[in-house]
Amino acid sequence: AAPPDPPMAPSPSALAPALAAPSLAASPAGVAALVAAHCLGALGVGAGRGEATELGSSRRLGSWATYGAAAALAALVVQYWPVLRPRRKPLPPGSAGWPFLLGHSLQLLGDVGGWLRAMHGRFGPTFRCCFFGTHVVVVDCDVYERALSKLDSSARFVPLWPTGFQRLLGRNALQFLDGGSGSRGGRHRRLKRKVIDAVSATELRLFLPRIEAIVRQEFESMVEETAAHGHTALMPHAMRIVKQVILELVLGPGAIRPEEYLQDTSKILLDGMIAAPIDLGRFSAFGRAMGVRRNYRRDVERQLAAKLAEAAARGGQREAEAAHGAAAEGPSQTKTLLSRLTKECEHGAGLSLVEMQDMLISLLFGGSLTTAETMQWALVELSRSDHWRGRLAEEQRRMAEVAAKGAGLAAAWGNSPPEGSRSPCPETLAACYETLRLHCPIDVLLRAVEEDVDLGGDCGTVPAGWWVAVHMTERGLRLGPEFDPSRWQGKAAASEVTAFGLGPHVCVGRQLALWEIQTFLHVWLTGYDVEVMSDETYHQTGLKRFKDGLPVKVRPLDKPRS
Repeated sequence: AAPPDPPMAPSPSALAPALAAPSLAASPAGVAALVAAHCLGALGVGAGRGEATELGSSRRLGSWATYGAAAALAALVVQYWPVLRPRRKPLPPGSAGWPFLLGHSLQLLGDVGGWLRAMHGRFGPTFRCCFFGTHVVVVDCDVYERALSKLDSSARFVPLWPTGFQRLLGRNALQFLDGGSGSRGGRHRRLKRKVIDAVSATELRLFLPRIEAIVRQEFESMVEETAAHGHTALMPHAMRIVKQVILELVLGPGAIRPEEYLQDTSKILLDGMIAAPIDLGRFSAFGRAMGVRRNYRRDVERQLAAKLAEAAARGGQREAEAAHGAAAEGPSQTKTLLSRLTKECEHGAGLSLVEMQDMLISLLFGGSLTTAETMQWALVELSRSDHWRGRLAEEQRRMAEVAAKGAGLAAAWGNSPPEGSRSPCPETLAACYETLRLHCPIDVLLRAVEEDVDLGGDCGTVPAGWWVAVHMTERGLRLGPEFDPSRWQGKAAASEVTAFGLGPHVCVGRQLALWEIQTFLHVWLTGYDVEVMSDETYHQTGLKRFKDGLPVKVRPLDKPRS
């Protein structure tokens, strides 16, 4: 007798009653699960029929087509059901993009900022988009302040980051913790207050001579490379400046191995941030990025253990147990950031080893990349404008004269922080603000809402559980594309500068970053001639970066160009 025909998977029309079931129609995830379970079950039956006839093989081929159609149907349901199902309150305007979970995902490979501006021009201050099947509502700063800032200040505007990014920086990084008032924001408030105290203007002013020395050292290296090769690249040196400042500020001089830590790892970390979080060591992008994290973690652990051992050796058991890093730093004028953060104070207990590791890694990645990019853009914009470069050079020459009469650049700054109302460099500070307005390193802050949020006006309602992206750069770009620092003159600590974030998660390293950028400009404009050879750019993971690391020629100021 002929063998029975192999079982056939139901056709898409046979699935229609199941898909229309109320219990499943309310849940696109349920629809996807139903289709996936059916496909897997059918595959299991078909795979065991090696003795099938030619007719059975033909039917199995038809089954594979059915599986593909069912999977495509599941993808369509997951992507479009959240925006097509009836709602009592309208959604924000926008679109779901390309089908089959693609949405607007390809925009991440190009000019994200330009695409965001184009979508605002099309839909207004708020629009809806879709990435890999996840619906996101993008809002500008005005909508954030009107409808979302109160949620943010009460720890109900939840930070969202890719899983791989959280593993890279560590779950104790400030940007990952719920911020704001209430018990949910308590841990974030404790860590943030301790970091703010540790990097106060008073503490940073003591470290300013070292920042200046690090910047001059890198400029001298660029002069040597230009003499040897005819040119150099600014980007690696800008990264080395910021990284060395952070490492010495946190761990102290001599606590790093320059050949390992001052190399540019930004591409490794950026690739790991968007890669699948699969750690295969050097054989996967995420594994290579995790290797960078492990190196940083190892040195923080070694340094903290040394401080604890030093405290115990001095016979201060109370210091070893309660103050941790409060041991003496030797003849140095300042203590390391590690010592200040591990010390118990009015804001709570000192940071633990894991918290310190995560803090250092987040500073090295977020702080170094964004500050180094801003340094490069400031130099390019001023190189394009003879007028503003001349004005800033004159201001910095006056600063240099004061520094020569006193105790260096720190004395020339006086007691004013970089954004103080009596800042000695109002035009240089204005140039920093204008650079950040035009070239903000980060375009959006990603969050999630836990309840339906009415955005007001014609902006629609964000459903509970949806993602919200706050477009930080849109407000500044309304002022136009021209580089004009005069628009910021007289504005100290300008709230319009949104490059450092919004709400409870505003960057705690704002003062340090501005001091680094202004010191970079001071050293350049008073001692060196920089010729930009090419300012061509490309886009990487949403960042606009210079090709070939921004090739330049660097000479001493008293040496004419050849």
